Amino acid sequence: MKNKNLATQMIAKIEDIKSKGTAAIYCDKLIDYLHDVENSNDQELTPIQVERHKADLQNWIETNKHCYASELEMFRSVMYAGQNAIKSSFLLNGGAAIALLAFIGHLAQFKVDKVALFGTCLLPYAYGVLVIAVTSGCTYLSQWFYASPRNFAKKIGRVLNVVSMLLVITSYGLFVWGLFVTYRALINYA
Repeated sequence: MKNKNLATQMIAKIEDIKSKGTAAIYCDKLIDYLHDVENSNDQELTPIQVERHKADLQNWIETNKHCYASELEMFRSVMYAGQNAIKSSFLLNGGAAIALLAFIGHLAQFKVDKVALFGTCLLPYAYGVLVIAVTSGCTYLSQWFYASPRNFAKKIGRVLNVVSMLLVITSYGLFVWGLFVTYRALINYA
């Protein structure tokens, strides 16, 4: 079998693989390479060399499939962890705000003069909920920009991703601040 025939067969095989959705093996580069081989003036390959090339190609395809699957699974785990961070921050700040509102409502029945003291405790939790809501929007926008084929959009996506991470940390900080302020108010309550 000549190199040109081998290259023609390999191109057909790779184009078939590509048409089935396996784009992670960078088929276009391999096809370009095989077109170069097809147009070269090399000697005929022995049957052993042909089989070796086929085996190498199959190994390369499987390796790239594995790498693609691994990267995809890592991306999913990062997305899942990010969603959990947003949910937990929302639950922390939102739950604390609701609990404090219930306490203030009960307090308003018996000691109206202390309501203002605990009203200020509500602010860090409310800001925490606001910050995490903005984080959710930034996360959506970062994914939208990442999906764009343009390089500047991907850069904006990276910036928004970092902003999202900082906002989650900020919301946790607001929760801690709210705990501290509420603790101080409870000490002064007596």
